[in-house]
Amino acid sequence: MVPDFKIRKKRKKQHKYRNDSRTVICTTLGSFIFMVTLMLACCNLSIPNPEVILLSGLVVCTSLFDFPAGVICGAQVVLFSMHFYSEGHGFFSYSAMNLQKMIMIFCSVTVITAFLSKLRQIWNTIREKTQNVTQMLRERNEELEEESHIDSLTGLYNRNMLRENYPEYKNRSLLVTFLDIDDFKIINDVCGHDTGDKALAEVGAILSDSFTNTDCYRYGGDEFLLIRLDDNWSQFNLEMIRARSHISQVNLGPKKPPLHISAGYVSGFTVDGEDLRTMFHMADGMLYESKRKGKNCVTGGVFSRDVAKSG
Repeated sequence: MVPDFKIRKKRKKQHKYRNDSRTVICTTLGSFIFMVTLMLACCNLSIPNPEVILLSGLVVCTSLFDFPAGVICGAQVVLFSMHFYSEGHGFFSYSAMNLQKMIMIFCSVTVITAFLSKLRQIWNTIREKTQNVTQMLRERNEELEEESHIDSLTGLYNRNMLRENYPEYKNRSLLVTFLDIDDFKIINDVCGHDTGDKALAEVGAILSDSFTNTDCYRYGGDEFLLIRLDDNWSQFNLEMIRARSHISQVNLGPKKPPLHISAGYVSGFTVDGEDLRTMFHMADGMLYESKRKGKNCVTGGVFSRDVAKSG
């Protein structure tokens, strides 16, 4: 059973929170170890003013890892300074000068942590917005690319997609079909363009559902192109009978004329683009032959390179 969308979304958020928590723990621990390393270096090297180096470490950790790391590092700086500047390293007894230093160190730690954390927060917000905008643009580009290859009315491929798919039709057996809606101009002129659009949409849906192993295109106007990726004529014939039957049952509305199509096809093996163009031309000629016979019929033929060259 597929999980409910809201449950999956909630789980995704929980997973994100777990990842964020792990990140905070890792960066905080890393900052702690980094500051301890700096403290040990200051002690071993007997640096006279270690707070300068430690404050620099605080700046680095807060800038890279945000507020939690800054708090940990700031507390380490203060505690180390209390130990370093107190008399006898007792943490609470200071000379007047060292007490001033401690006050300055405490103020510096507070200001640095707050200021850099705020800058980090602003940077994170800007980065997140930028990522969101980038993702939206990427998704929109994908939608636009899809729209540029799909006919919005019928949902079939358009001629842009035909040009893109053209190389895939070379050096293979194909069955190419051109078909159109009989008396479509009358439907448009008498019944209106809304009815004409409905007719196109209905035919497009039926073609898409009826034919297997076939790329379906709206070639232009009421003309459609089918390219079957094999030359299985018997299967194509069964599917064409089914499609024509379904199209004839489409109800365009009260007192609207019945819907039917004429088609012309040609099957054969293409070697190159010239063969494919010849098959298109022959299939288009077969369509006009169906019109000449009285419409609402299908006419077919076979493509041969030898015949095409001799013709």
